Amino acid sequence: MLLCLGCSFFLCQGQKQYLEITTAEKKVQTLLEQWNYQKQHDSPQKLQDELARVLLQLQKTGYIEAHYESPTAVNDTLVKAPLKAGRFIPWIQLQASSGMTSLPESLRPKTPVTLPFSEWDQWVGLWVKKWERNGYPLATAQLTQIHIVQDTLKATLTVQSGQPRKVNAIVVNGYEKFPTSHKKELERLFRNQTFNQENLEKLHKTIGQFRFVRATKYPEILFTTDSTKVFVYLEKVRANTFDGFLGFANSDGQQLVFNGYLDVSLTNVLNNGERMNLYWKSNGEEQRTFNVLFDQPYIFKSPLALKAQLNIFRQDSTFQNTQTNIDIGYCLNYASRVYLGYQAMESSDINNANTALLRDFKNRFLTAQWLWTVRNTEEDALLFPDKTLLSLKLGWGSRTALEQKNSQFQGQLNLHHQIYLNKRNSIALRNQTFVLQSSSYLTNELFRFGGINSVRGFNENTLQANFMTALLSEYRYTLSNTLYLHSVLDYGYFQDQTTKVNGNLLGIGFGFGLLNKNGLLNFVYANGTTNDQAIKLNNSIVQISLKTIF
Repeated sequence: MLLCLGCSFFLCQGQKQYLEITTAEKKVQTLLEQWNYQKQHDSPQKLQDELARVLLQLQKTGYIEAHYESPTAVNDTLVKAPLKAGRFIPWIQLQASSGMTSLPESLRPKTPVTLPFSEWDQWVGLWVKKWERNGYPLATAQLTQIHIVQDTLKATLTVQSGQPRKVNAIVVNGYEKFPTSHKKELERLFRNQTFNQENLEKLHKTIGQFRFVRATKYPEILFTTDSTKVFVYLEKVRANTFDGFLGFANSDGQQLVFNGYLDVSLTNVLNNGERMNLYWKSNGEEQRTFNVLFDQPYIFKSPLALKAQLNIFRQDSTFQNTQTNIDIGYCLNYASRVYLGYQAMESSDINNANTALLRDFKNRFLTAQWLWTVRNTEEDALLFPDKTLLSLKLGWGSRTALEQKNSQFQGQLNLHHQIYLNKRNSIALRNQTFVLQSSSYLTNELFRFGGINSVRGFNENTLQANFMTALLSEYRYTLSNTLYLHSVLDYGYFQDQTTKVNGNLLGIGFGFGLLNKNGLLNFVYANGTTNDQAIKLNNSIVQISLKTIF
């Protein structure tokens, strides 16, 4: 229906060319002025393209007979293009063809329909998108049997819909040992789903949540007569991290004592999508922490997940806590999981003091947890891997000490979110909350916090409470994809029923993060105070970590 542009004239290459479109019709001249078409061009081809664009735009408004009358070069720098608009057609009436009966009734437009001529292509485009969303990605529409009656163009809307499409198979290329359990999960989520761009984008984003692979390109589609296959192209990436140092010292009894810390995280080393973490920290004879975690999603090629954890904490020669957790989860998707579990702790009073606040005890909890993570897809994802993290864990159980049993409830919340103000500026907010409800409390069952991953400006695990909540914030300025500066502003509130102490916590400071070939270096300089005490610079703490990626 749109007329071909045919014009021939000579332009001198390399000179600026000026275009002037002229018309004798005032309404058309007004339209040209409103459109503010490009008049200056630096090549003949761009001038030709502008002529074609203006003509097409005019035809779409209803001047279907519009054409140029011999555009000519007046001189080396000016081209005049006389435009004849022809008659104006304000309306179009569309009638569906009989072939549209192959579509479900809900996907057939009610016709005949009369539209302003300038809106018909948008109207048809909306229907094409609707067909695509409902599994007809190859549907096309064209106007046939076109004729004009007075001021209305009448046409038949002919649709070639093809067969409805569903995702029949997902084929992984590039990573031959891609975990079969994860592939099975992708098929569970997307196989036999309506094929459309929305589901294709969901598949691409789901794969983007996997920490151990990277999509090398967008999924591709193979349509055959009776099937639709989606090809995804992946490569395995380095997802393991190591951070730590080891030192030696002599105790008061002249025994060799290890100090330092070790934090190793292994992801998908067995090509099963599993995650293992080993954490050990000792600052001599004061505190020792040992934690090992194993997390396996999609066990038995199902949506089920298994998580197990062992934690041992020793406070100098006072007490030692040994806690075990076993959880069975269900993966709503890779980013969102719910767990039901069993948690047990055994605490030993090393000196057998058995005081009112420190004694041997055992506790047992039934737990429920919701874990939700959203990976960062911005350019600085290597600096900040997670955009959103939510972990909510609740436990109902009891504590037994000296044959006395107390019912207890505990809850723990970790919430992190990064807000991007623009490409370079962002705000990272994190909330940590812990609560333990009981009729009585022991010192060796309290929650311990403080340090680089908690309220900064305090030494690691030197604070204790049966209730605490803290807002940890950073303003981040990203200098490049490998370097950022940040502020530290942490505020918290805590209650300790064993000492009848409660108060406010404040941590202030600054830091930076640097990504190099060895890993991610984090530096934090912070000062912590309690209960509105004055900040003293000699109480400042420097915390450094270098997380190597391998």
